[in-house]
Amino acid sequence: MKFSLASSIALASIPAAFAQDANFLTGLLDALTSSGHTQLVGAAAKLNSSSAGQSVLSQLSSGTPFLVFAPTDQAFGSLPSNVSSNVDALTDVIAYHIVSGNFTGVTSNYPNVSLGHTLLSDPNMVQLEGGQHQVVAWATRADGKVHVLNQLNDSTVTNTTTYQNITINTVDHVLNIPESFADTVPVINASLANIQTALQGASVPFFNSSTNQTTTESFFDILNTGLHGFTFFAPNNSAVLSAAPSLATLLSNQTAVLALFQNHLINGSTVYSPQLDSQNQTSAAGEPIGFSRNATGQYVTSGNVTALIVQPDVLLPNGVIHIIDRVLVNTDTDSAAASSA
Repeated sequence: MKFSLASSIALASIPAAFAQDANFLTGLLDALTSSGHTQLVGAAAKLNSSSAGQSVLSQLSSGTPFLVFAPTDQAFGSLPSNVSSNVDALTDVIAYHIVSGNFTGVTSNYPNVSLGHTLLSDPNMVQLEGGQHQVVAWATRADGKVHVLNQLNDSTVTNTTTYQNITINTVDHVLNIPESFADTVPVINASLANIQTALQGASVPFFNSSTNQTTTESFFDILNTGLHGFTFFAPNNSAVLSAAPSLATLLSNQTAVLALFQNHLINGSTVYSPQLDSQNQTSAAGEPIGFSRNATGQYVTSGNVTALIVQPDVLLPNGVIHIIDRVLVNTDTDSAAASSA
C-alpha cells in the first residue's frame, strides 16, 4: 500500500502534456520504492510543483537511457531542510543524480574515470561553455568498489538494478554538486595550497565578457568566477616547491608570469580526462599542449616539461582541474595561435 501511495502522490500533479509518461513514471517510482528509495520517490512529488522539476521528470521518462545515482533513504534523509523544503534546490540536487546515456558494462579503474553529463543545467549552479550540463565522474578504486569522485563524503555504489532503459545505482550518500574554485581548493584539495597562494599573488588586466569590463584580477579570481569553460592543469604542493628556484627568477617579469599561467590553461573548453587523449590542445598562451598515456598513467606536456596527472577531473561549476606533479615551466607564447584556439 505504501508503495502504491507514493507513486500516486508523485504522479498526482503531472501536467496533461506528460500523461503519456505516467505509466513509465509509475513503474520507475515503484522500482525505486521496492529497492529502498522511498525518500527519493517522495522528493519526486515535490518536483512536480515547478516547471524545472517537471522538465527533469519529462526527460527521465523520454525513453532514452539514463543512469540514476539513487541515494539510500538514510542518505537522502540527511539533506539539509533548506534544500529538502526548497523545490528549486531539490530539483538541482536530483538533476545532478541523473546521467544521460547507457553505461551498462562501462567500467573504469582509477585514475581512469567514467564521466557523464547530468540533467543539471541551472545557470546558478553551472557556468560551462555552450550551456553544457554539469557532469558527474566515477571509477572503481583499489577496494573494488565504484566511487563517485569529487565527493567529501566518498560516496560509493552499493547496489545496481534496472528498470527498462534506466540503470539505478544505489549510493550511500547524496552527491555534492561541484562548488567554486575558491570553495573546492581549500576543502577538497589541500594538495593545492601552494598553487592557490601563487594564483592569488599574481594579477593581470582581465576582460570579463559577462560585464564587458576590464579590471585587474588575480589569476585565482579569474579561475573562480571570470571564465565560463576552462581546463586548468594545477601543480600540486610538491611540484610548486620543486620548481620554486625557477619560478623565483620569473616573478619580476609580469609577461613571463602571465605566459606561465596561460600555458597551464585551456581557455573556453572544459576538457575532461577521457577526452585528453583524443587530440592535442592549444594553451591560452598559444602553445601546443600534448597528452599521452601508458601503464603508469596519463601525462601532459608543454614545451620541454612533461607532468603526470595525479588527480584527474576535479569538477567545478565553470570548468575542470587536473592536478599534476610538475610545474609546466614554459613562458613561450604564440598570439596568433592563441587567438584562433
